[in-house]
Amino acid sequence: MSITPFIISVVLFSLALPRVLAQGINAPALLFSDPKFVKDFVGSYGILSDVEPPVSADERVLLAKVQELFSKGQYSAAEQEIVRFIKEAAAPTDKKKQPVEVSASMVYVLGNLYFSSDRQEEARRAFLEAIRRFPRFRRAHTNLGYLYISQNKLTEALPILQRAVELGESSARVYGLLGYCYLNQKNALAAENAYRQAYLLDPKSRDWKLGLTQALMQQERYAEAASMLGTLISENPNDRQLWLQQANALISQDKKIDAAVNLEVLRLKGIATESDLNLLGNLYMEQGEGQLALLAYLDAIQKAEKPDIARSLKSARILSDYGYPDKAAELVDRIAKFKGLSERELIDLDLVRVSIAQNAGEQEKVGALLQNLFARDPGNADLLLELARHHDAMDKSGKDESNRATHVGEAKSYFKLAVEKPAVAYQANLGMGQLLIREKQYVEGLSYLERALGLKTGDKSSLEQYVSRVRRAADRETLRKDREAKARLEQETNDKKNK
Repeated sequence: MSITPFIISVVLFSLALPRVLAQGINAPALLFSDPKFVKDFVGSYGILSDVEPPVSADERVLLAKVQELFSKGQYSAAEQEIVRFIKEAAAPTDKKKQPVEVSASMVYVLGNLYFSSDRQEEARRAFLEAIRRFPRFRRAHTNLGYLYISQNKLTEALPILQRAVELGESSARVYGLLGYCYLNQKNALAAENAYRQAYLLDPKSRDWKLGLTQALMQQERYAEAASMLGTLISENPNDRQLWLQQANALISQDKKIDAAVNLEVLRLKGIATESDLNLLGNLYMEQGEGQLALLAYLDAIQKAEKPDIARSLKSARILSDYGYPDKAAELVDRIAKFKGLSERELIDLDLVRVSIAQNAGEQEKVGALLQNLFARDPGNADLLLELARHHDAMDKSGKDESNRATHVGEAKSYFKLAVEKPAVAYQANLGMGQLLIREKQYVEGLSYLERALGLKTGDKSSLEQYVSRVRRAADRETLRKDREAKARLEQETNDKKNK
């Protein structure tokens, strides 16, 4: 007979950049793949008089026989015995006997057999019927809770397991699964308490330590979570997910060098993935270690069976933006050697080359690259923005005074094209507004800045202050123009009278 193992996935705490982009930690298989559970489950055919229904003498005899058959793995024979008994009780072949309803215990035992045979809907109905017949049936509640957990029906499982605890259930497994349900509902404090109770009863269980760690992470108690993960790592030193989760807890405490150490351990063990190495590179960049970052990024490219070009180009941009254009160029050259790059990827690669040239102060090279790109993809939003910024930068530099008007005109034209592209509308409106303010065209510039403010996400306070200052300047400009217009009108009127 095939018995399906039931895997419980521990909920992954939302990680935000630059947090570890790790997959969820999965607890090992529970329920029928756990020998201890099977032993306890077989034992659940016994009777606990205080919270379980009474049985007749005939039922006791049958239950003893069923328990023996189940312990030998003879599930079909056990089921046949129970079904035969239930049918005989409902319609006795001996006409002298009266039909009777079997006890809730017999229905429960049948539910256990269905559950162990992966006949889950039949098991659910049997457990519910057993509870209907005897509402204080503790083990029927417990096993129904296990059934719901195996189906990942955590909303249904929670109240059933709670009721089992109210009826006296005190096993580590039930407390641990309660913790899992609470964790899934983002009730981290209740999850922590349930997992601590499970851990108290079964301190060797990896599952409950993992669950407790996740509950602490949800409460942002990162130091405690990191400590618990340290214990787990000492017990499972080759578990990549544990090292990543601890790195995440360390990053959340701003202990980024310690997090980098975790990732270096994975690198030395040979189990670091492409994403792990890219994260390691990012952490090094934040510490100003450009060479170490480059080596991590290069290792990430080598690690991937199919390189993530977009991710690798992002790493090159990071190197360039942090002031390492030479190392960024080295990474781009490595990426360019990959065969089968699409036209889109080639354009993105050249856009990174533009960024590198800009940070290196090579404006002529920037202009040549941008013109080449524009010929290949004139509607590219990022390209239009970069062209506008290039001409704007050429104007601000003051190095080409003879062509200043040309650069200003080109910058305005490209900014106006870019503002129509949603992907860069915020940056384009902001850039156009700042250009016009620099040209002292406050009223026109204000309209672009106000659109940029409407598009901006996150903290807007500094931009709001800037827009407020520009608005005052625009008001002054409007008043000045009104006065000048009024003065001209008066002058024209006087001139007419004098004639």
